Amino acid sequence: MAATDRLPWLSRSSTGYDLFTKTPENPTSYPSLVAGGDEETTVGPMRVMANRGTEIFVARGNEIRCADLQDLKARYTPKAGAQDGHREYKMLDLPALDFEIHQLEISRDGLLLAIVGEKELAVCMLPAEGLTRMDGSKLRVPAFNLVGSNYHNSEKDSRIVRAIWHPLGVEGASLVVLTSESIVRTYDFTIGQDFTFEIPDQTLDLYTLSGRARHAGGFFADGEEMEAASCCFGGGHQGWRPFTLYILMRGGDIYALTPVVPSRWKAPREYLQSLSLDINWGLENLEEDVTMEEKLILRQQTKWINDVLNQEANIGAVYTGSTISPRKKASTCLVRPRAVGPTPQLQGPFLFQPAPQELSSDEYGCDIFHIESHPVGVIGVLFSNGKVDICLEPESLKAKWVDKRIRHKGVGDESDQSTQGLPVISGYETIDLSFSPGSCFSRLSWPVFSRDPQSNQVWYINHNLGVAAISMKAWLGKLATVLDGEEDDGFVAKSVEKNPQSTVYKPIQNTNKPQSLARPIIGSVAVYEAYLGYLLIAATKTNSQSVEFDDIQGHTPGVDSSTSSTAIIYPLAQPRQLPPSKPPTHRGHQRRPSLLTPHFTSPPELTTPSALHSLLRPTNPQHKKLLASPIHFTTETNDLLRAARDTLKMEYDRIMEIAQEMYDRAATQRIEFRKQLESIHKANETLTRIQNKDVRARLDRFLTRQEELQARADEVLKILIIKNEFGVSDAEKKWFREVAKVEEKIGDGAGEGQQQEEEEEEEDSSTLAGRRDIVARLAGELCPLVSEDGADEGSASPGGRRRMRMVVGRGGYVPEEVRIGKLRILRELLEREDALITATKKKLENLTLEAEKV
Repeated sequence: MAATDRLPWLSRSSTGYDLFTKTPENPTSYPSLVAGGDEETTVGPMRVMANRGTEIFVARGNEIRCADLQDLKARYTPKAGAQDGHREYKMLDLPALDFEIHQLEISRDGLLLAIVGEKELAVCMLPAEGLTRMDGSKLRVPAFNLVGSNYHNSEKDSRIVRAIWHPLGVEGASLVVLTSESIVRTYDFTIGQDFTFEIPDQTLDLYTLSGRARHAGGFFADGEEMEAASCCFGGGHQGWRPFTLYILMRGGDIYALTPVVPSRWKAPREYLQSLSLDINWGLENLEEDVTMEEKLILRQQTKWINDVLNQEANIGAVYTGSTISPRKKASTCLVRPRAVGPTPQLQGPFLFQPAPQELSSDEYGCDIFHIESHPVGVIGVLFSNGKVDICLEPESLKAKWVDKRIRHKGVGDESDQSTQGLPVISGYETIDLSFSPGSCFSRLSWPVFSRDPQSNQVWYINHNLGVAAISMKAWLGKLATVLDGEEDDGFVAKSVEKNPQSTVYKPIQNTNKPQSLARPIIGSVAVYEAYLGYLLIAATKTNSQSVEFDDIQGHTPGVDSSTSSTAIIYPLAQPRQLPPSKPPTHRGHQRRPSLLTPHFTSPPELTTPSALHSLLRPTNPQHKKLLASPIHFTTETNDLLRAARDTLKMEYDRIMEIAQEMYDRAATQRIEFRKQLESIHKANETLTRIQNKDVRARLDRFLTRQEELQARADEVLKILIIKNEFGVSDAEKKWFREVAKVEEKIGDGAGEGQQQEEEEEEEDSSTLAGRRDIVARLAGELCPLVSEDGADEGSASPGGRRRMRMVVGRGGYVPEEVRIGKLRILRELLEREDALITATKKKLENLTLEAEKV
């Protein structure tokens, strides 16, 4: 491996150099160059670099800069001072981004970018690949949204310690956010639907799931133990690992949630079939002494996988029955099964076998990773003092859901059986990166892991003094070979003990003075590409360092020989049970007392003298001789000290339990007292509002008004009774006039006048009866014109010619065609007049009936 401080095309007078060193346009958001001098500075995880293939994204203040490494290398000219090929880097156009960026996370499909601040969170859709090579200083993003503004903002006390994309989320749109107050929120984004960015799809409170009671403030016995530091998803596709979220606490404990399922997700069909087989195998091989809880968990797993397989079958049926290619169809995915509850059960803390060394007050957990090396899982835990614990997970965790029918024991139960259901992991080795003493202080150091593009067995560690690399290839390959065989447990244990340890390199070391820590490594990415080679680029707050090498397994010149790796081996086949003299101590459940319970009485343990006094009293006949003489390190002395320690511990634990109960009761009383004060305040407000309204005066006004209205109603009633007349409305008058007109038209009153002959004929012609008389008179005049031998009308002559018959009337000869035409006209006239008369009669009858009703 050939290492350099900085690649030539990332040095001065190059776009790559400006990418890391140029001051942002908004200097107020730029991080301070001297972090060590501020006593109030809160140190958190920093991951300001991310890559999508050969495209690199760097955060500076509230800016996100991007460039294509291939383009940077191709445009570089080795001539000193030459500006040929130099081009300004690109910057994402995010005017709404107003917070300092601490972490960048790109989704697995390279579509979305999570932008994480100390307490703020945003997501943007990245431009298409290749646009970083175009001209222009800014790149427009297709979409940008702030995430959970009501939960993640500068006003909140909780910091965001990790934001990762779910490995099975559809289109990379499922983001899991962990805050320092141990709350996990999952967001399932849909571009164009803003509410999906504001409201989390799931909220999981680790305090509540662990059986603890979350208080707004005040005393909490083990609050620091549940402060989250980082999280990761399980690697591989064995068991429930793709759905398992491993959570590291600041105190070094590890917890897990499984299954964490997005609302929309997809998984390979082979993986679902394998998971179904594992569940069925568990059902078929149930032991006789299995508990009801385990049976219920298996039934829940069966319902869950059956729901998923039914959805998968329906998706396959849609594709099979369609002639359209699935690539041209809308994205079809699985949804979160509803057969069981959506809330997973918190599992942990993990039991380490053997138990690791306890951390000092200045040391804390910082980051975690998980990979799968068939058939075991590997968990790496990074601490602020530069130590890395590599642990082996023999089996993947089983899915468990919160169910009211099961009484889940809290993490702090001190019963003898409280450790039976906790997951166990075996410590394999502890790696010491040999940080300087000044870099392990809690406010100055937060090292983090970063991935290698070639292998998941190689991990980089970004810390204040540089970048270290850990390779586990040497021993993971041999371990898989041994475990795949059919040898006994003793052979496996011996083989594991002979396995080599992880190889540690330090490819990048910060040349600054350790005591200043002015330029810590705040992000790094490793890139592997044919043209670029194998690169590792690390960013400081104002600069960058880079290295190019052939293989991480190769020898690195200048590796610090002080780097040590201490192996802690334990056989995987038989996890060690803790010695009875040192049982794992877990604090009890937070009690939730009720005001209906009996009042608190002082336990006798608070007033009874300690048994330690009588045990160590010189007059104690059991140890009288031993206590009277000087203390020597003998078996009897050790037994006495152990008995004194056990006595003191038992009394101390009991006193702490009483103190916790007293605090819980006080907290409950404080809550009830606040509720009563609120009720009294509301009642007082209601009473004041009623008094201010002057109800009595308003009531008197209402009574007076009611009496006036009653008097007016009485006067109106008297007038109606006295007059007792029923008038005719204008509509009724119009109706009567209409009836009279109709009667006149049909001739009922046509002859009553009989004034003159001409007037009578004129009136008759305007009425229906008159029109009927005219028609009858016309018919009488035409009847003589009709021939008596009508049978011969229209007949043909023997010669085949029609003869024209002529008839004699009062007007002379009339042709037969004219006569027939007039008759036809007459018939039509009679039919029309008859229909008119019939309709008029019906109308008259209806009007008569309505008049009778009125």
